[in-house]
Amino acid sequence: MSYTFLWVSTALLCGILLGAWLASLLRKKNNQQKFEQLNHRYFKGLNYLLNDESDKAIDVFIQLAETSHETFEPQLALGNLYRRKGEVDRAIKLHQALISQPNLPEKYRTRALLAIGKDYMSAGLLDRAEVLFSELVELEVHTPEALMALTDIYQQEQDWQEAIRSAKRFQNVSKRQMHVPIAHYYCELADLAWGQEDLEGAEKNLASALRVDERCARALITQAEIKVAQTDLQAALDLYHLAVKADKDYLPLFIDDMAACFLELGQGAALESWLLSLMETYHGVSPILTLAKWYESEKGATFAADFVEQQLQKRASVRGLNALLELNLSKEDGSPDDVQDVNQKYFEVLKSLVNKLLKGKPQLRCRKCGFGARQKHWQCPSCKNWDVVKPIYGLESE
Repeated sequence: MSYTFLWVSTALLCGILLGAWLASLLRKKNNQQKFEQLNHRYFKGLNYLLNDESDKAIDVFIQLAETSHETFEPQLALGNLYRRKGEVDRAIKLHQALISQPNLPEKYRTRALLAIGKDYMSAGLLDRAEVLFSELVELEVHTPEALMALTDIYQQEQDWQEAIRSAKRFQNVSKRQMHVPIAHYYCELADLAWGQEDLEGAEKNLASALRVDERCARALITQAEIKVAQTDLQAALDLYHLAVKADKDYLPLFIDDMAACFLELGQGAALESWLLSLMETYHGVSPILTLAKWYESEKGATFAADFVEQQLQKRASVRGLNALLELNLSKEDGSPDDVQDVNQKYFEVLKSLVNKLLKGKPQLRCRKCGFGARQKHWQCPSCKNWDVVKPIYGLESE
């Protein structure tokens, strides 16, 4: 009885093992056939791609994407490549085909959603991109990338409140500092409020900007401008001093307004003392030009011209030379009339040449991408970074 049971058990076990082996062979055969099919179609698509037949290649890869996720990674990368080349329509088609694939694992689906969101952004379809990135944030997958993209979208749409919210969330999840752009978002809200004569709203947003970034020169400068508009000149002067301490690079943008506050308050001597002290640590030409204007009004063009000439021997500057020529044209030197006429013509020719040299030259440059500008930009129009477009230091500029 036991012998029969043992024999039956052994036969049954052998049958199970044999069935498993046969099933394994069948699966391998099916997989091999499937792999060969995928391999053939994949290389067919690559061949089209290498021969610059992009439309045919896209058709092949879309068929692959719709039937199998075995080639997900290279097709995702190919779509990203199309986007970087500016062929956004092809990128969208390929990435949409990946998402439409049946039984696509969730980890693949969310990566494809992220890619399509970037495609939409490149195509300028910001509303569609916003929907996809918001979905990824709700799903809590690829959250940092999605929040950063949302922040970029809200910047482009100038929806500063939403930009603040998404930037703060991005900062929390990524641990990357976003205090500089967030402060500028508050400054943008302040500018909007001030433009609508809502001074309370403007001041509230500027205070928020300084809570986020106490060294935000833009917020301090705007606060000073509001105080000037309210004729509270001493408060404005104090704020300008704080702006100089926060970021001295922006000094050329407001030094004349600051000097006007000194003079309106009857503090000409204090202006002179401050500018002379500033010249010891600040190596640009703006303090020299500002002080020269004051010297011209208080002590005459000859004294101002001598001062500028002395300073130019220490630091060469085309803008300084231009100011010196103007002063020489306006001063009385006591020479005979014919000599004065010759000197005036000489200075006029020189000044004309200097003006041509300065004309069209950028006075500011982005410290990130090198974009040149002649007017103030708090956000670089090229690379979209904040607080990076600053005065140029050199012979022809600051």
